[in-house]
Amino acid sequence: MTFAYPLLLALVGGCDLATDLPAGWEDARHIDDFTQGECDGYAGDTGEVPTVTATADAGLRVVGDNLTFPCSTEVEGFYRSETLDIYPVVYQVSVLVQPVDMDPYAVAGCDCLYRVEAGIPEDPESATVYLYTRQGSWTDENDPELVGSAADSRPEGRGARRGARSARCRRVRR
Repeated sequence: MTFAYPLLLALVGGCDLATDLPAGWEDARHIDDFTQGECDGYAGDTGEVPTVTATADAGLRVVGDNLTFPCSTEVEGFYRSETLDIYPVVYQVSVLVQPVDMDPYAVAGCDCLYRVEAGIPEDPESATVYLYTRQGSWTDENDPELVGSAADSRPEGRGARRGARSARCRRVRR
């Protein structure tokens, strides 16, 4: 009987426990490269608005500033990606930031502004990123809310060289 407990731990430890994701996000992947900054002021006191930036260099880096969550709330990120079959090819990445505990025992009576950074392991030639936040079960509206969007910015020359080469090839073929 003593071997059953370690075996049970090994089986449970290897399981991917269900995450509380909203409808339409069931196929979203957890963002392992995710950081959350400290409370950077109380929401409503600063007049700051949320911003989204995206950069690409060996992956896609998404930064959300001034995201509002209750004080002392730990958040995590998920992403889903989609390639739209149009010309030119459009690659869209949607990022969802939500509390780790969607049904907490208690919630702080204050809201903080947070900065989050997420590293998406995919490296498309260009992408548009949409950032959503979602509050926990303590709110009536629990659907993801669009914070903003950003087109990735690339290091000088990276996307331009690819684009120039493609244009040159098209001219030769005509």
